[in-house]
This record gives sequence, structure tokens and C-alpha cells, in this order.
Amino acid sequence: MKLSAIAAHIGAEFPATREDPDVFGIASPESASQKHLTFISDPKYADQAKTCSACAVIVKKGAAFPEKICLEADDPYVAYALVAQLFEDVAPLFGGGVHPSAIVDKTATIAKSASIGPGTVIGANAAIGANCRIGANCVIERGVRIGESTRVDSGAVVRYDTEIGSRVVIQSGAVIGSDGFGNARDKNNAFVRIPCFGNVIIEDDAEIGACAAIDRGNFEPTVIGKGVKLDNLIHIAHNVAIGEHTAIAAQTGISGSTKVGKRVIIAGQVGFVGHISIGDDSFVGAKAGVSKNVDPGAKVTGYPARDFMTMRRIDAASNQLPELLKEVKKLRG
Repeated sequence: MKLSAIAAHIGAEFPATREDPDVFGIASPESASQKHLTFISDPKYADQAKTCSACAVIVKKGAAFPEKICLEADDPYVAYALVAQLFEDVAPLFGGGVHPSAIVDKTATIAKSASIGPGTVIGANAAIGANCRIGANCVIERGVRIGESTRVDSGAVVRYDTEIGSRVVIQSGAVIGSDGFGNARDKNNAFVRIPCFGNVIIEDDAEIGACAAIDRGNFEPTVIGKGVKLDNLIHIAHNVAIGEHTAIAAQTGISGSTKVGKRVIIAGQVGFVGHISIGDDSFVGAKAGVSKNVDPGAKVTGYPARDFMTMRRIDAASNQLPELLKEVKKLRG
């Protein structure tokens, strides 16, 4: 791909006085060859970029240097992401079409451009859209609907009646549409299982990490909004709704019927109780325990979760406790 075409793709101006080399990939400054493009999002790496072998460098606007062809971008990290997508290998891992060892129900509908890997099972009345890539040993149960250009990696399970949009990524080991954790307790304190009659809806451009588990709703659906990014090992309970373009890091668990707003950032190992609301554009720090509503735009952390700066002051004060205890003992002396 010509460097000038890459510049146009990210909205950068290509210097007309420089040669227009062919680019075969993107790499870090350390590993880049003359066939690679690289990027720097922090000025402290400028010297490294100047001396690396890459044919060109993506830099922040106004930070160009003469040693290399520089493509200036408002946000070099976003530009890097866009360029990386150009070089991503999106070919089916197990060849095109339906593998001979796949088991496909006669009532299922599979687009001619979709690929189905070996050992995968497609249930009755399932529908797989154009250019979908389904890996090996996946289970797509009855009534599942999958939009165009969605990727389901090997070993994933998509349970019955799940609705998945276009350009969704579901990584290996994920289970979509498992039963919610619902039980009643009778007079003998025995648990009585409550069946789930809802489903899971995953909207366009969402990504579900490896070994994530998303429970189906009791009556209404569990909803993963447009552009949501879920890391590995996340549990989303029944009837949770996650707003568009929210990102959640690994090992987070969200209890039933909690509503997470749009553009929320949730760090790793966060726990949420059920039936609360997390406002748009809020931030939840790592290992927080969230037991009540979070206002839009708020930043919380800690256990229990409280205002971010308040928790910083509490943490700083706790580091002084040993010395304070010594002072108290002296005063009691």
C-alpha cells in the first residue's frame, strides 16, 4: 500500500516533495524495517523514531522532524489504530465456505460469503450474515441472528435466540446467552430455579473478550450497546444494559438489572451490585466495589466506591497511620 494512500486514510497531508514508498505493515520503532510505518504518541520517543528504520512516522500535528517522512495527525494513537486495521489479516482461518465437518441445520441460513470452521454446529433457524467468520468448534444455537462481517472465534458458544449485530467480535471461550443466576427460596430454604425467558442483544461494532459470560434476561433482554468493548473474563448478569461506547476491563462483574450509561470507563476487577445506575461519561477505578448509583461524569474508586479524590486523600492518610499510632501511644504515656 502506498504511503500516500495511508496518509489519506488517516486525514494526514502527504508531503509532495518526498518519495511515496510502498508500506507493508506497521511496527514499533524498535522492530520496524524500511518496509514499515511506525508512530509516536509521546514526544519523549522522538529521538528513537528519528533513528529507527521505518520509512515514515505518524506524529502529532506540529511535531514533524526532517529525518523521516512524517504523517501529522490530531491523535497519533487513533491514527495508529486506523492504520493497523488496514494491515489486519481478516482471511478465514479455516478457508472459505462451510467446512465439511461443520454440522448445519437444514433450516439455518448462511450467507455465501460467510465462512464456518471445522466442528462448528449451527442450529435450527439460525441466520449468519455476509462475510461473517465463524471459527472451529463454535456452537451457534437455534434462532441466533448474526449480522454482517461479525467474527466468532473458535470455541465460543452463542445460545438460542441471541441477536448479534454487524462487525461484532466475540473471542474464544465466550458464552453468550447463558441462564441468569435466578433462584427463589422456599419454606424449607431450598432454592427453586427461575428459568429465563429473555435473550441477549449485542449491537453493532461491539467486542466481547475471551471467556466472557453474558447472561440472558429474565423477561427483557440483556443489552450490550453499540461499540461497547468488553475485556476478557467479564461477567454480565441478566437484564444488564450497557450503553454505547463503554469500555470495561478484565475480571469485572456486573450484577443483574444494573444499567451502565454511555462512554463509561470501568477498570479491572470492579464489582457492581444489582439494580443501580451508572451515569454517562463516568469513570470507575480498579477493584472498586460499587453499591449505589454513580452520577453522570463522576469518578469513583475504592471499596465501597466513593469520589476519586476523596479516596486518594483517604489512602494518603492511611499511610500515616503507623506514625499517628506512635504519637497516640506517646500522648497516653
